[in-house]
Amino acid sequence: MPVPHDSASVAPRRLLREVVFDKMLAAILDGTLEAGERLQDDELSSWLGVSRTPIREALTRLAADGLVEIVANKSTRVAPRDHSAFLEASQLLGGLHELGLRWGRANLSSQQCTSLRSDLAQIADGITRQSLEAPRWFLDVLGEVLAASGNGLLVEAEQSLRARVKFLSPRHESDYDWDALDQAVSEIHASLGVDSTQSAA
Repeated sequence: MPVPHDSASVAPRRLLREVVFDKMLAAILDGTLEAGERLQDDELSSWLGVSRTPIREALTRLAADGLVEIVANKSTRVAPRDHSAFLEASQLLGGLHELGLRWGRANLSSQQCTSLRSDLAQIADGITRQSLEAPRWFLDVLGEVLAASGNGLLVEAEQSLRARVKFLSPRHESDYDWDALDQAVSEIHASLGVDSTQSAA
């Protein structure tokens, strides 16, 4: 007889190119691969323990997301940081998040809301301390609300743009408007049915 198969206990397999993409994206966002750094296929293959094919596929996708620059038959490098590009990308991401809040908020379960409230409380604390991680975490929370919309095209566009904004984000505390960020967190608190005064707690 066939071997029984419990589909609920089997996690979906991920394609190698997706694993490679995620690792390279994380390395770019955390600064392991620095802005402007030249990227060599052989070095990346050795580091990640994979062939050049998934490396090239990941690089092409990262280039489409604006995180890598590829000059055909010449060079590949991590994109440089550009403040005007950051402002432009942030403006568009803000528009997507406004749409995501309208579409996704009603679909959030009570458990998701509880988790988001906890995250927002910690983000508010980080903003008070002017932690550079707080604005990026806030973007993730907004992305989670947007994902509840169930619109795959919107989710895909937001994830790509969010990664770009994180990469281009300022690296100095003085470059942020912390009061505006605190106000934004307060507004999300209110939109999720939380007393906005809690954002300063």
